[in-house]
Amino acid sequence: MEIKIWADFACPYSYMGEKQLMDIIEKQGITDKVKIRFLSYQLDPNAPAVPVETMTQHFMDGHKFTAEETAHLMERITKMASRVGLDYKLATTQVCSTFDAHRLMEYAQATCTQETAIKLNFALFHANFIENLRLSDHSVLLSIAENCGLDSAAVRTVLESDEYGEQVKAEEKEVDARPDFDLIPYMVFDDTTVLQGVISPGAMKKALAGEGED
Repeated sequence: MEIKIWADFACPYSYMGEKQLMDIIEKQGITDKVKIRFLSYQLDPNAPAVPVETMTQHFMDGHKFTAEETAHLMERITKMASRVGLDYKLATTQVCSTFDAHRLMEYAQATCTQETAIKLNFALFHANFIENLRLSDHSVLLSIAENCGLDSAAVRTVLESDEYGEQVKAEEKEVDARPDFDLIPYMVFDDTTVLQGVISPGAMKKALAGEGED
């Protein structure tokens, strides 16, 4: 089975959804039967390289939430993440560009094994939502890549160039053009079943079994 996943490292629901999916795949013992392709989607292509606000400030200023509404949202999302074993530090997550993180992910998938690509994918999410590191910082990305076994010199070359940038943009345009696209994560199972947004474990299990949605 092939699963295509459009997601963003700045999306808390993407991390939860992908973690839940991988847990199910591993529990069913079908890791070697599933090919996963991580595709790029930036929630905010204009996000700054240098963060000027945290997630809390982003919702209060950008979305005009009150302090109480923001605190309630942060708590609700954090509880959701805890159900799949993720200890979010959401309120202090930095809002910044994920463009170079996506370029790094594209490079990894083009040159590494699926196991390494999956490891890098989750390491990037972890760095953002749990360690609150800045994913637009090349030194941060380089360190993450090295810890996942990627060649540091090659990664540095990619980060210092514009390589894979057009691919990131093309993948965003591809999913934006889909008439049913609404939310990320946007998962496509064998080009037939589509699941998106907050996805239940049951829906994922059915999709993996080739049963589609109810």
